[in-house]
Amino acid sequence: MLRIIAGSARGTVLEAPRGRNTRPTLGSTRESIFNVLANVGIIDTRVLDIFAGTGALGLEALSRGAAEAIFIDKATGSIIRKNAKKCHVEDKVKVLGGDVMRSLASLQGQTFDYLFMDPPYDRGFINKVILALFTYQLVDENSMLIVEHTTKEPIDWNSVADKCSVWKEKKKGATVVSYLLCRRQENL
Repeated sequence: MLRIIAGSARGTVLEAPRGRNTRPTLGSTRESIFNVLANVGIIDTRVLDIFAGTGALGLEALSRGAAEAIFIDKATGSIIRKNAKKCHVEDKVKVLGGDVMRSLASLQGQTFDYLFMDPPYDRGFINKVILALFTYQLVDENSMLIVEHTTKEPIDWNSVADKCSVWKEKKKGATVVSYLLCRRQENL
């Protein structure tokens, strides 16, 4: 069962899509991510949850005091809305469906404090989406990009070296959670 771990919606059971190949971020991984972010601060932040699935990452952030979360997922918008209502944060949520790149483009110039990305593994999304975040100016100085990926699909560090630095990286088996501390890109 997928639950909110802490905060105002602690213990709320989230719905997950039935019969879809959705892989929610494990509770232990979410707990680890938010333990790391607790040291940086989550209160009153803006969150972008890309490939949101159930919305667990963004909803966990809202439960812990984030001010607003935008969710991008082409297939699970209705589930994210139901889960937001269950967590009593529907007024802080916006859900974008359809193509991920088009959704990111529609947000051009809006910046986020935390950008979560947990795409389908090994499908070539990681580096394309990271570059799109900078192209569409969705990061600001000290924005944190938290990317869950596999060791088979590493981040292309050469393409982001001038845009962000690795703040932390945690590996568990073949899964990696990379925390990238970003710099604002003014002239793209």
